[in-house]
Amino acid sequence: VIIGLVFFLTNLLHSKKETVTTVTKSSLEKILEISDLSTLDFTYNSITDVKDQDKKNVKYHVAYEGTVTAGIDLQKVDISVNEDSHKIVITVPDATVQNTNVDMGGMDFIFEKKKYDTETVSQEAYKACLKDLENKANENTLLSMAKENAVNAITALVSPWVEQMND
Repeated sequence: VIIGLVFFLTNLLHSKKETVTTVTKSSLEKILEISDLSTLDFTYNSITDVKDQDKKNVKYHVAYEGTVTAGIDLQKVDISVNEDSHKIVITVPDATVQNTNVDMGGMDFIFEKKKYDTETVSQEAYKACLKDLENKANENTLLSMAKENAVNAITALVSPWVEQMND
C-alpha cells in the first residue's frame, strides 16, 4: 500500500497537463460581472446661495463639503471577440454620477438677515447644497476622468489575462 501511494504521488507531482484556454466573449464577461465600477471619488468644498421663494433675493450663503462618486455600469460594457482576426473590442459606456453626499454637520451659514436663521434652515440648506453638488458633479470634466479611470481599470483587469493566451 505504501509503495502504491508513493508511486501515485510521484506520478501526480510529475504529471504536468497543459491546457489550452480560448478567449471567448462569455469568459470575458465573467471577469466583468460586478454591476457598478466606481472609478472616481471627488471632494468638493463649495458655497451656494439659498434664495427666497421668488428666487430674487439671497436669504443666506452656505459653505459645505460634499463628496461625489462616479463610475460606470459594467453591465453596459459591450464585449466582442473576433477569433479570426484575434481581436477583442471592449466598448465602455459613459460614466455617470453614482452617489453624492453632503456633510450636513459641516455646513456654515452667512445670513443676509437674522429672520432667515430658523429651525428649518439646515434642512433647506442641505437640499440646496445637494442640488448644487449634483450640478457640479455632472460636469463633463469629472465624468470624463471617471470614464478614463474605468477604461484603465478594465484594461488592467483584462490585459494580464489576455496576455497569457497564445497569439
